[in-house]
Amino acid sequence: MKTKFIFIALIGFLIASIYSCTKAGTGGNATVVAKVYNTDNGSAPVNGATIYIKYGQSTPPSANNTGYDDHKVAAANSNSVTFTGLQQGTYYFYAEGNAGTTTSPQPVSGGGPFSLTHANRNGTSTATIGVAY
Repeated sequence: MKTKFIFIALIGFLIASIYSCTKAGTGGNATVVAKVYNTDNGSAPVNGATIYIKYGQSTPPSANNTGYDDHKVAAANSNSVTFTGLQQGTYYFYAEGNAGTTTSPQPVSGGGPFSLTHANRNGTSTATIGVAY
């Protein structure tokens, strides 16, 4: 009986250890630079986009920009934002922007999953986000 209890406790400890090491979110040392490109226009950069991030998911939390854990807006002359202090794990990035001009706006949006690997847990990685009309 005592051996069975020790075995179950050991299995529980191993499962908890595995999941605690791969939980996505803040509190880590990784940096992700998220860059937005228009896949309908030869992968042209989309400057000034708003980029949303969802921790611990490889699918979008909603059909629009709700349910995300954080977001940042790229500068008007840049197609990228930087998320710092992230842990190893899976993330979902979603972006909304304007591929047109101020007189002829063409809204674009899209997203995709991104895995921050163990090898990159202390460095900088780039997440490419493809958007379309």
